[in-house]
Amino acid sequence: MIDLGLARIGRLLQHTPQTWKAIHVAGTNGKGSICAYLSAMLSASGVSCARFTSPHLIDRWDCITINEKPVPETIFRQVEGLVKQRDQDEKIGATEFELLAATAFEIFHRLKVEYGVIEVGLGGKLDATNIMKHKSVTVIAKIGLDHQSFLGNTIEEIALQKAGIIRSGVPCVVDDSNDSSVMKVIQDHAKEVGGVELHYPSSDSALVQVLTQEGYEPHQVQNLACALLAFRLACPDFDHSMSRLLPVVKQLQWPGRLQRIDLFPIIGRHQEALLDGAHNSQSAQVLAGYVNKHYRSPSQPITWVLAASKGKDVDSIMSHNVQPSDQVTAVRFGAVDGMPWVKAEDPANLINQAIRYGVDTQNTHNSGDDVRAALEWASRVAGEKPIVIAGSLSISFLISHSPSPSPLITMSSPPPPNHLVIVCGHAIWLGGPANGWDESEWLIEPYKKGETPTFIAHIKAGVEELAKDDRAVLMFSGGPTRPETRLSEAQSYYNLALANSFFGLSPPTSTSPTTSSFTDFTDRIHLEERALDSYYNILFSVIHYWRVVEHPQHACCWPERITIVSHAFKRNRLVEGHCAAIFGLDSSSPLLGKRVRFVGINPPGIDGVGGVVEGDEDGESSNVKKKKEAMQGVQLALGQWADDPHGVGEELAGKRRARNFWGVDQRLFFSEGERRRSGIETRVLEDGSEALVDGEKPRPWAR
Repeated sequence: MIDLGLARIGRLLQHTPQTWKAIHVAGTNGKGSICAYLSAMLSASGVSCARFTSPHLIDRWDCITINEKPVPETIFRQVEGLVKQRDQDEKIGATEFELLAATAFEIFHRLKVEYGVIEVGLGGKLDATNIMKHKSVTVIAKIGLDHQSFLGNTIEEIALQKAGIIRSGVPCVVDDSNDSSVMKVIQDHAKEVGGVELHYPSSDSALVQVLTQEGYEPHQVQNLACALLAFRLACPDFDHSMSRLLPVVKQLQWPGRLQRIDLFPIIGRHQEALLDGAHNSQSAQVLAGYVNKHYRSPSQPITWVLAASKGKDVDSIMSHNVQPSDQVTAVRFGAVDGMPWVKAEDPANLINQAIRYGVDTQNTHNSGDDVRAALEWASRVAGEKPIVIAGSLSISFLISHSPSPSPLITMSSPPPPNHLVIVCGHAIWLGGPANGWDESEWLIEPYKKGETPTFIAHIKAGVEELAKDDRAVLMFSGGPTRPETRLSEAQSYYNLALANSFFGLSPPTSTSPTTSSFTDFTDRIHLEERALDSYYNILFSVIHYWRVVEHPQHACCWPERITIVSHAFKRNRLVEGHCAAIFGLDSSSPLLGKRVRFVGINPPGIDGVGGVVEGDEDGESSNVKKKKEAMQGVQLALGQWADDPHGVGEELAGKRRARNFWGVDQRLFFSEGERRRSGIETRVLEDGSEALVDGEKPRPWAR
């Protein structure tokens, strides 16, 4: 659904501070490339920078980058879930794009970036991204006819919508290769807004000359010149020399824009193709100019692979690019995740259009929904001659829907995980402006008064353990243990880590022993949301690791090492008690010490071994009394677990049932098939929960 307006996005973001400076980019063509150039320049200058562009290419979260890396899926899904819950709770009825934009802005705030480079989704004036408050620079790229049903029937009407991003007191960069009528609309609007100063990239003729000599196409020169000028205006104190920035820009590959790809991952044969997302008359002309200059000749007809969204100007794409000697196949791309309004054009219509422009019927092929068939046909009939994959930018989705890995993305192969870090949950943070440092934001038992800073320390310690080891996986563990909310302890801990920017902690690297990007490790964070006591914090986490962590040689695997983060006074219960029982080992086994490491952080007023410190900081005798009572409960529990190591007796199992306000499934495995694959012997208890069965051999995760 497309429904322009700022009211809904305003409500979504009313509690999200904009703590970053924005560079806002509008236009019909080139705005995505300008954003890519800008974020590359900022990152190369040591500035913490985020980028939001649309549409996404493969996955919804790849439209958000942090310091030139896609935001990890884990972070995206967690924040997106919070935004969607906000939309539901407040009955806002936000559109898909508004939810996506709000997710991006929430991530920017939580990760404390300094600059955000934002591409307008549609138009400008009423686009959801125009809700931003702290714009440093605005940029208006090339404007053409597109989305007339939303923006206006003339190029001047469309230009006025795009000019709506201009703000009083904020400099604006304008691509002055635009038509004179477009330029007049922008100039007039800038005066109305309040005498906004407009800046034109072609005024720097020396820069244009340098870029042209470097082999950039005319449209690339304009886009890059706009980006560099915007960078200079946003960061006047930085080094703007082309000698420093040009090497950075040369390394940049903007997917789907005059991009050379190898079709081998899809067709099993090395064949180069040009990929471009031309979707309107202007971009079709750019593509035609490039193809005619670099590929086409009388002896070199082009083999086209075409896909398009319904409503796009297919006639312009055909008229500028397809010639009678060419060969054409058309294919329908699949549903686009998060963009249900994007529908594919019928391949038969595309073929008919090509025939109208003189292509011989025998040189056409309708590939239906089969991407591989389209590319195999193109490779076969083209031989050594050029292949161009083109149409709407949705052509990029065409590649992503292939049965083999996409050639658009090269994935590195990090070492497989082997280390599980468990942070045991003790309470639920409900959220709030103090980011957890105000105890009123927590749901805690009375005896835990004053302990919330310790819970925060546990969370941070877990992230630090993860950052130290590139083979570690962090598991926040804890179910929904309070009747007031279904929010789990695990989810609340993750939310708090985001709010406090703990994921900004930097793992060591070979080049820099103290700094690196948080995105190197946040995709290795998982939530275990079913545990209702400390025993199941460990057991459910180990099984969840097996369920979700993949190994190159195995569909799943058990952790080789475990690190547990909790209160120091609980070490005996968690290691010699729970871990020994869960591993199937004697509590004195040397293997237990080799496989399990414990990180203990005690609350204030409790010494290292679990005794109460009489000289408590606040000096309140009532608080000391509560701590003594709590420690007596801990000692009692230690004895209960010694008598019932798996917690299946009425006393310990009864405590779990009493905490299970929301009926959380307490089975270890979700199906008989999963249980068989695990190789773990279990038994189902009367209340439907599941327990381990002790045997003679250590369990798989202990071997």
